[in-house]
Amino acid sequence: MAARYDPTAYLYASARIRALEVRLTSKEQWSRLTELHSADEVLSAYADKGVKDDRRELAAEDALRAAFATVAESVPDPALVKFLQYPYDCNNIKALEKCRIRGLDPTDLLIDLGSIPANTLQTVSENELLALLPAHMAAALPLARAAYDKTGDPQEIDFILDKASYADMQAVAAPFPFAAMLVEARADLTNILICTRLIRMQAKDLGRSLLERSAIPCGRFAVATLLAWYDEGEEALIGALSGTPYAKIVDKDATLSTIEKRADDHVSALVRRAKAVTFGAEVPIAYLMAIENESKNLRILLAAKKAGLDGAATRARMREHYV
Repeated sequence: MAARYDPTAYLYASARIRALEVRLTSKEQWSRLTELHSADEVLSAYADKGVKDDRRELAAEDALRAAFATVAESVPDPALVKFLQYPYDCNNIKALEKCRIRGLDPTDLLIDLGSIPANTLQTVSENELLALLPAHMAAALPLARAAYDKTGDPQEIDFILDKASYADMQAVAAPFPFAAMLVEARADLTNILICTRLIRMQAKDLGRSLLERSAIPCGRFAVATLLAWYDEGEEALIGALSGTPYAKIVDKDATLSTIEKRADDHVSALVRRAKAVTFGAEVPIAYLMAIENESKNLRILLAAKKAGLDGAATRARMREHYV
């Protein structure tokens, strides 16, 4: 039986993380970065945070990797970190499988932020790989391969492994109420986005089939509920969400990119609740998710500068900040 979660066990970790939070990029600092003229200027300014010149393009990834390592060595249960690393493991396993099918080198597609180092994934035997993967992804990998062999559709690999990844996240997060709440919210928002996108595609039976196969089953909405919303259309979806925490995510006039931003900002708002917590697992979780959000914002900022967008247009795309 798993040990009961005790917030006082996180006194040291909370104190250490609070000291590190001063290094997070503030809203005002992000605003100044958006006014710079080029991606190179942004990277040079971001290098002041201690990024090595030869890795400036990987600044966001390096910062998050360092944060994972710091939190893992600070908390009493390093498994706390893994629910945020499993999506990267899932991305890497999907990339490996698809590249294996096509006879391609997966190296450039791997993100070295998972619970299993990317180079390890490429060198271990099949049995070693299954032993390293968390339980649900390990069980799902043979099923994903069988589904692809049967259908020839690489999306089956995505559908099966994505669901397994969420199941592993849910299992690890379960003892920590804050983490469990965030996993549920992510699953719900993923399902809302999938449902909205397919409704707008007007894909009829094909869209319904895609929703049934891709919906994540560990959120608050049953797959049958999502299918009913799909059948009834976007107005029914919006009406059903009006009595939930996700009431402001979807509206008829919002583009899909706007809805995606609202979904990310909703999670950010949940994460900011940890600011009111003196000690507990909330503090390291929020710090990791703040760094993850910084990584996303840096990628958005660099892409906007390369596209020639001005500061106002860039800020409109960026996600809400933790500090």
